[in-house]
Amino acid sequence: MAETVGLSLFGLNRIFRKNTGLAPLAYARAKRLNGAAILLCRTHKTILDIALTSGYQSQQAFTRAFSREYGLSPAQFRAKFRQDIHHAPPILDLVRAVQVITLPTQHLLGRRYLGNYADVPAHWLDFSWRLRMANIDPSGLTFMGILHDDPYLTPPGHIRYDCAFLTVGHSSITPHFPACVPITLTGGRYAALDQHGPYIERIAQTIATLVIQWLPATSHQLALVPAFERFHHAPWAIPSDAWALTAHIGLI
Repeated sequence: MAETVGLSLFGLNRIFRKNTGLAPLAYARAKRLNGAAILLCRTHKTILDIALTSGYQSQQAFTRAFSREYGLSPAQFRAKFRQDIHHAPPILDLVRAVQVITLPTQHLLGRRYLGNYADVPAHWLDFSWRLRMANIDPSGLTFMGILHDDPYLTPPGHIRYDCAFLTVGHSSITPHFPACVPITLTGGRYAALDQHGPYIERIAQTIATLVIQWLPATSHQLALVPAFERFHHAPWAIPSDAWALTAHIGLI
């Protein structure tokens, strides 16, 4: 990693810790275990399956690492949070409003941000500034926010959010926007829900609402792919109380 970004090991650790609060190896371990925590609470996969999916060679090794991180064994952690899935009554209007659609693989160009849901409007303002600095015209671009974490299970300040746009028909932009990287969203079935209004007060919890209240009322299961928001307009170009988007979660 240090060679890739042209830093010494000391320099990489210093900058990485400044931006994430953790050294690279500790950050990777925390993210791996946080992903396992999400699987424990939001799916019915066995603990052994989750251990292997998370990169551990055995359930015992996974249980030791998870218990050190969370103070509970995987089974205890799942039991504690299982009520979040089953005890929240489904909202009938929500169930009726959600559409199940099939999407192709989507290719984007984006930038990773770290923070809370409340930081998302600021992420987009920074992203729009970078577009201007690269002399990229945002008109005609389709913007998407990609969410990699669960706001109920990921530690505060560590939610990974990608500001991105679809590159179909815009391949000439790529060489001029070096601050961003290619992103691929896996094709397949998704639950989609249109939302509009203030982002913080109304829209920010839409993904969690789909997972906690809509999913248990259906026969679908959560897929191991990022959730995403497809914006109807550039999010920084409209009033803060009038954001409009379609939220998506992957299904199996």
